[in-house]
Amino acid sequence: MLGYMGLDTVELVMTIEEEFRIDISDVDAAGLAVLGDIHDYIIQTLRSRGEEPDEAQVWERLADIVVEQLGVRREKVTRSANVVKDLRAD
Repeated sequence: MLGYMGLDTVELVMTIEEEFRIDISDVDAAGLAVLGDIHDYIIQTLRSRGEEPDEAQVWERLADIVVEQLGVRREKVTRSANVVKDLRAD
């Protein structure tokens, strides 16, 4: 989420961690600027601990979190959306 993480992005990361029961290091979070990358990170993390996540379900849960946390319209939540540039998170 691009080096600097403002309050919006910190809260987004914390909510994602809580929802998916994962830990995202600050180093990893700094590199997760695009929603598709965040989705892939969640999938990889869940698989690394032996889970077999439904990718579509994970995407829907992630999209719901983004809409709720950032107050953006659902149609703006795409795999290519940049959290800061496109969704205006600080």
